[in-house]
Amino acid sequence: MTVHSWQVLEALAAVGNLAYTVLMMNEKRVGWLFGIAASSIGVALFMHQQVYAQVGLSAYYVVMGVYGWWSWGKGDKGELPISRRPPSFHLMIIGLGTVLSLGLASALKLLPEARFTGLDGFATAFSLLATWMLARKVLENWAYWIVADAVAIVLYMLLGMWWYAVLYVIYVGLSASALVRWHRNCKAQ
Repeated sequence: MTVHSWQVLEALAAVGNLAYTVLMMNEKRVGWLFGIAASSIGVALFMHQQVYAQVGLSAYYVVMGVYGWWSWGKGDKGELPISRRPPSFHLMIIGLGTVLSLGLASALKLLPEARFTGLDGFATAFSLLATWMLARKVLENWAYWIVADAVAIVLYMLLGMWWYAVLYVIYVGLSASALVRWHRNCKAQ
């Protein structure tokens, strides 16, 4: 494929991911379908860039998209309610994210062509956990996204993936907005 073809795919994935995020922050179940499609494209993009944890993360997003679609549709009224988790849960998530980050970075260093293994490992580990929390409609998932996305911005800038870098800048703002919106909706439930 040509450089232009990869850029077109990256732009397409960025637009699909943006649609997914906007729909998620507005609690629209159809957003999972956009996430599945955009993440499928992401698998190829990140394989091409040799950031292998991001490849795995995109594949995970496809699987979690199916799970999220199913999970969000199984509530009493076809809708899963937003929930909050106690501090002990978040200490466990932060500990698990730290261990996963270090483990992924170490494993990636075994691949001679792997690039930016520390950033790749961190962004991937905390995105894995945030995605699982989003699929379960845990309110605080958006705070984890803010941190993971800020690290991903640096990664994508270093890779020259400007569509993704800009997308993730937007994600940070959308995640902050979603955190406020979901908090308000959670209180109203």
